[in-house]
Amino acid sequence: MRFEVTQVLDAIERHLTTEPALAQAVVDLGHVAWYGALDGGRPVSLLRVGLLVDALSRHLGEDAVMLYGVASRELLTDADLTSKERMVLGRWSGDGMIEVVPVMADRVPEVADITGLPVVTIDGFPGLERRYPWLRGVPERVLHLVPGEGGARIIGGQPLSGVEGRMALLGRVWRCVRRDCPLFGERRGFDQAVPRMKAGVPVCPRHDEPLANGGPRPAALTMVLLVDGAVRERFVVRAGRSVVVGRSPDEPTGVVIGGHLEGAVAQMISRNHVRLELREDGLYAADLSTNGTSVYRGTTSPYGGAEPIRLTGGASAPVGPTDTIELHAGVVLVRAGHLPAGAPGGQGTVMGDAPTMTFRPLP
Repeated sequence: MRFEVTQVLDAIERHLTTEPALAQAVVDLGHVAWYGALDGGRPVSLLRVGLLVDALSRHLGEDAVMLYGVASRELLTDADLTSKERMVLGRWSGDGMIEVVPVMADRVPEVADITGLPVVTIDGFPGLERRYPWLRGVPERVLHLVPGEGGARIIGGQPLSGVEGRMALLGRVWRCVRRDCPLFGERRGFDQAVPRMKAGVPVCPRHDEPLANGGPRPAALTMVLLVDGAVRERFVVRAGRSVVVGRSPDEPTGVVIGGHLEGAVAQMISRNHVRLELREDGLYAADLSTNGTSVYRGTTSPYGGAEPIRLTGGASAPVGPTDTIELHAGVVLVRAGHLPAGAPGGQGTVMGDAPTMTFRPLP
């Protein structure tokens, strides 16, 4: 059972981020971990976060959902956590995969307010409606987690696209006075969490210290990988920092897609297949592969009848907002805001290896 729990927690980890460009919803991880009605089990369990991931995946019709998770120190010190769960939470916190705050207060709706993301909630944040009117006035931004088939489901709200945050705040690089800060330290680079606002001043939500303004944050695009129409990965391309996508790229910052490929398709995708670069005049794709890369204009389906631009031998081409980059038939890259309608997603699960005795059948 210990091995199975480890597998589930590792799978959950791949759906956590504190980069708002990747996140699709903000959630209080403690509320979920303490929500015993989901499975009728222990007083606190990190496995319930996996139930949330699966429920959100079904709700959005996408397997690669990403959560901006916030946890209070109260959760990290809960005596009912197993030693494994405490270790995992410590790793998530130390690696900046989740945001840990001394006191939760209104932090989850604040992150959602700044970024424009929806929230996942159990109680609807009573008492905060005056400060955040959209909690009642914009129902599509409030996703309610409730018990359901498979352990949990999401009700209320619809998938959002094209949500814009406060660019004056998110468009700057912020640095914590503590250089090793997992949220705003030097190792975060341009990938950083959301500042907390205190009396109009951006502060580090973890250390409650004012943040230093490091200048403009480079422009960014969120891209998605689709395999046979289903979203498998989300990643960010920033100006000045190209990203290599391939079966197993040599660059440590590359996007590894080999785990999503099978059989002959995997052999057709090169280790380093395509390089994406965001320039002043837009996104560019450069072929690095053995078998070539295609760019289809003005469509998020490579089978729409348009003749592609074929890239080989290092050739590059601009990629417009609705263009599709095809690495091989059925393996494509598109911008996150231009996913094809009806993509077959939400069928995967992070709970497949969970111990069956963890769950209580619903009547």
